[in-house]
Amino acid sequence: MLRLSRTLVRLPKPVQVLARRSLTTTTIAQKTTVGKTLAWTTVGTCLITASYLGLKEPAYSEAPAYVGTVEDPATHLAFPVFLNTDNEWKRLVGLGVRFVSFLKINVYVLGLYMRSEDIGALRQLWKNFDKAKFLENNDLAEQFLEQPYDISIRIVPARGTNTQHLRDGFLRLLMQRMKEQNLTEEEERNVLEGIQDFKKNFVSMKVKKDTEFVFTKTKEGGLKMVYEDKDWGTVNNKWIAKNFIMSYLDPKAPSSEAALIDIADGLERLLNESK
Repeated sequence: MLRLSRTLVRLPKPVQVLARRSLTTTTIAQKTTVGKTLAWTTVGTCLITASYLGLKEPAYSEAPAYVGTVEDPATHLAFPVFLNTDNEWKRLVGLGVRFVSFLKINVYVLGLYMRSEDIGALRQLWKNFDKAKFLENNDLAEQFLEQPYDISIRIVPARGTNTQHLRDGFLRLLMQRMKEQNLTEEEERNVLEGIQDFKKNFVSMKVKKDTEFVFTKTKEGGLKMVYEDKDWGTVNNKWIAKNFIMSYLDPKAPSSEAALIDIADGLERLLNESK
């Protein structure tokens, strides 16, 4: 089960909030000073906790009123519910571990983040989100990534590694997606140039467990790369930006099935939040 650790503001001091969740269920328990327990259970990830506790949406340029983390059950790595990128706050939609079955190892945990304003725009685009359809074919994911949204993938290694190893894994995902598409010669040349730019941006170094990479598909269509708050540059190639994130959202061969399912659950919850 995922454990939710959090810091809350504007709550009475004796109140303690506890939450645990699996990939599909959240339980939030509030203990009062007289020992009584109020509990709520809901389908989806723990991100709804903020609205349950009456906390407001964060302003984009200010720290959110609610701060907390979600723990991945396979690795016990914690992910913040809100992530700041380029002085804008994004909400965690879903997360999951990338597991290499033939090696039987957890490589990294990834989480997908979106701005609240982009979630609102997506709510208007998908008035009736069909989670089953999202998990059956890639039509909705393709449409999602064609929108001018800032979408971030936060990646945290589950073990010590190096940038060459991680880079080569990302490159294999991109090359595989390129082979599966019917690209013209010119389009293929453009993709290969983007892959070379992506490769060049990686600094050769060792990477410790529980350090942070953030890859952002910008609304302009580039892929911004950040490691531990250090800007590694932006690949100005729309195919690279879209397909990097699509490798985690394509139900035919997702890089992390756990993340895909949790992201689908998160989208279903967030898009129905105001209904």
